[in-house]
Parts: sequence; structure tokens; C-alpha cells
Amino acid sequence: MEDKKEIYYKYFEEKILPLVLPLEKMRKKTVLKTAFLSLLFLILGIAFTFLFIVIMFYDRFIYILSPIVLFLMYVCFIKSIIVLIVAGKDFQDKLQQRVLPLFFEPVAHFTEWPKDRNLENIIESLLFYNFDTQEENFSFFGLYNNTNIIISDTKLTMPVKGAVKPDLFKGIIIQLEFDKSINNHVILMSKNEKKANPYHAFKSDIPELNRYLDLFQKKAGNINFITPDFWNAIKKLGEAYTAKGFDFSYRNNVIVIALRQKRPLRFGFLFKSLLKVKNYDELIERFIVIYDLIDILNNN
Repeated sequence: MEDKKEIYYKYFEEKILPLVLPLEKMRKKTVLKTAFLSLLFLILGIAFTFLFIVIMFYDRFIYILSPIVLFLMYVCFIKSIIVLIVAGKDFQDKLQQRVLPLFFEPVAHFTEWPKDRNLENIIESLLFYNFDTQEENFSFFGLYNNTNIIISDTKLTMPVKGAVKPDLFKGIIIQLEFDKSINNHVILMSKNEKKANPYHAFKSDIPELNRYLDLFQKKAGNINFITPDFWNAIKKLGEAYTAKGFDFSYRNNVIVIALRQKRPLRFGFLFKSLLKVKNYDELIERFIVIYDLIDILNNN
């Protein structure tokens, strides 16, 4: 098969590039506007700094004006940073809404999937304690190598009383449905995750995996799919999704992977061009690590 990244690169040049030209013009205008506002607040902050220094030489005004000027100085400096942060976040939100769907077609032909339709598999995975509700920001479905793929930005809330319910889980849930079945239920959970399942713990034949993950099985037996290639694949998956917590359930023919993320599933950067395909490598890699894992599991 043609290299997966090259497929995305070729598709970008042929199909996506013409569609992001208007967004690139918008990005440039946003950069100029944001830079101007940030610089303006920075200059004001410097001006208030000099004013504060001048006031310090006048005993008559020091107790009245110095707290006000000092406050304004800090506000301007902080505002110059906040302007950049807010503009960058808003821009990434626009990319997720308008550019992410453009990358659905290559390889797996993803399409939008109805939200909150994957509850049964999440419950049967036994990765979580009891939760109250499931909310999804987005969900999309694709097909690769005879394997159904569902990727969801999901939040599970805890079943407690109150207007605001704490999150039990917030991150990305990936579901894979294979043609073949392992006729077992195998769970892998990172050491920092709370263990919710009733199964016995086992050790794999991979010492590095045992250092970072706990392994549970419904019934004892050889786990043929846990190989060095599999371990390398899930490591890359965790890195691509900036996972600070990793849960993995393989039950019969369905895999559920829950990834708590260090940062949200955003991509791109306000000060990077939308016309250079290399700037989308982070996004493309998040698709490719899933395909690589599927290839490894289908070949075992």
C-alpha cells in the first residue's frame, strides 16, 4: 500500500489546498490584528511602568497614584499575553470545525457520526466506574482494513447530586470493530488510572509494558496480540494524542481506547501557514497511529 502520509500529502495538494485559501487570508488578518492589539497593550504597560517610576519620586502622590498605576501596568502586560492566547484558541476552534472534516476522506473515508451513540461499548469495556451521562463534542466514523473506526471527543460525568457534576473522564475515545474475535476480554490500564474492572491481574512478556500498564484478563491464556509491535503502536498512539492516562479494552471483536489528554484535540497554530502540508503533520499522525495499530492487530 502507498505510504499513508504520502496519501494525505497528495490529497492535501489536490483537494484541500484550494479550500483553505480563504482561511489563510483570514489567518493573516487575524495575525495582524492580534499582533497590533498585543503590541498596543505592551506599549501601554511599558508607559505605566515609567509613570510608576516617576510617581515614586513624588511623596505627595505616591500613596494615591502608585497603586492605581501599578494595577494598570499589570493589567496591560497580562492583557497583551491574553490577547495572543485567546486569538490562538479561537483560531484552533475554527480549524477543528472547518479544516478537520477536510482530512476525513483519505484512507478511511471518515464521515460524521451521531453523537452519544456508542454508550453500550463504553459500558461493556469495564474501563470506568459507574457514570451518569455521556456528552460528545464530535464523533466520526471510518473504515480501514475491514475495521470500523469511531473517534469521539467524549465527556463522562460522575453520578452525584448537584447542578455541576464532576467529570469522570474527558478526552478521546477510539472504538475499533474487527471481523475476528479473541473470545476473551483483555484490559490494559496505565498505572495512574483507577481500576474499575473485576478481573485478575497478569503480567505480559514485555517488561517495558509491565512498567507502565496493568494487564487484566477475564480468563487466563496466551494473549497473542500483545507483541513488541503492538506495544510500540500504542506508545505512538499515546504520544500522538498527548495522553496522560491510557485505558484499553479488547472484548471479543471490539476495542475501546480511552485517552485522557494533556491538551485538547486541537491542531495548527495561528502563526503557521495553512498552505504548507507539513504544518498538518500533527493532525495526520493522529490518524496514522490508528491505522498502524489496526494493521498490527489484523496481522496477528
